Amino acid sequence: MAQVHGKAGGATYRAGDRLMYRALVPMLVMGILTYFFFRSAVRINGFVGGGMWCIVGALAFWCVRDVFSLEAAADRYYGGAGGEYDVGVVLSRLPKEFHVFNGLGFYAGDVDHVVVGPTGVFVVETKSHSGTISIRKGRLSRNGDLLDHDFVRQATLEAKYVKGWLSSAGPCHVRPVVVFVKAKVRVRSRVEGVRVVGLFSLVDTIVGRVPCLSTEDILQYAAQLEGVDTAVPFRPSTGA
Repeated sequence: MAQVHGKAGGATYRAGDRLMYRALVPMLVMGILTYFFFRSAVRINGFVGGGMWCIVGALAFWCVRDVFSLEAAADRYYGGAGGEYDVGVVLSRLPKEFHVFNGLGFYAGDVDHVVVGPTGVFVVETKSHSGTISIRKGRLSRNGDLLDHDFVRQATLEAKYVKGWLSSAGPCHVRPVVVFVKAKVRVRSRVEGVRVVGLFSLVDTIVGRVPCLSTEDILQYAAQLEGVDTAVPFRPSTGA
C-alpha cells in the first residue's frame, strides 16, 4: 500500500458545504423580511401595501434563484468529491514506495492528487463526467460535444505549479494526468503532453513507466510536499 497524505476529496467536500451554508442565508433573510412585511402590510392598505408586496415578491424570486443555483453548484462539488475519493482509494493501492498527496493547496483551488514514486512525479486531476470521452478537433469531447472546460490546460497548469513548488528540492519533471472516473475513455495518445485515462487504467499509467527516481529523490520530494497546507492554497516559488 502507498503512503497516503491527506484525505481524498476532503477539500472539495468542504467547498460544497460552504455553498450549502450560503444557500441557507437567502432563505433566512427571505423568512425574516416576509414576516416583517406581512406584519406591516396588515396595517397598511392601498398603494403602499401593494408596493410592499411587490417588494416581497421580488425578494422571493431573488432568494429562490440563488438557493437553486447554490444547491446545484454544491451538488457538483459533492459529485466531484466522490470521484476524488474513488481515485484516492485506487491510488492508495500503489506499491509502498509511492507517496500519494490528496487535496494540496493550489493558487486557484487545490490539486486533487500528487503521486511521487520510483516512476516519477504525477499530478492527477479527477473528473466525474459520464459518457464517452474522445478527441474532437484536438480537444476533449464528451459524447461528441466539446467539453466546456479545458481540463488539459488545467492539469498542465497544476503540473507547472507543483514543479515550481518542488524546484527547491531539485529539478524534476511533473507528468499531468486527467482521469475520468465514470466515463469510457477513448483517448489513445497524449493530448498536449497530458495523459487522459479511465479509472481502471490509472495505476498502469503510473507504475508502467521506467523507474527514474531514486529512493533519496522520492524522500526529498515527499518532504517538500508535506510542507504544503492541504487547507490553504499555496503559491509556489518563482521558479514556476
